Amino acid sequence: MITITAVRISADLSVARVYVSIWNSRTSPEILVRRMNANQGDFRSVLARELHLRKVPELRFFRDDTLDEAEHIEDLIRKVREEDDRMARARGDLPEQNDPVDDRDNRPGELPDEEPHDD
Repeated sequence: MITITAVRISADLSVARVYVSIWNSRTSPEILVRRMNANQGDFRSVLARELHLRKVPELRFFRDDTLDEAEHIEDLIRKVREEDDRMARARGDLPEQNDPVDDRDNRPGELPDEEPHDD
């Protein structure tokens, strides 16, 4: 899937830098971006027909790897948390993973049972 994440247009409106995020593609993102740049004339033609602009800017496509970087950072944070949990269990600060834990009081979005009352 290809998603346009940002477009930056030059001050003179002659060039548009189009940033795309590419997710779950069998083709390498670099190859897809090269193909998009090779066919930018076709994209411009479609935009000219749809937008009715006097002049459609030259399109230059770039890969936006922000989502990839965010996923990488989330993986790093998850690994650090897992290591922290392992160390805490080794110190005895946390129960072992296989120990049953009663988390009924810690479920998000649930309110404690209340006694019925008359208003």
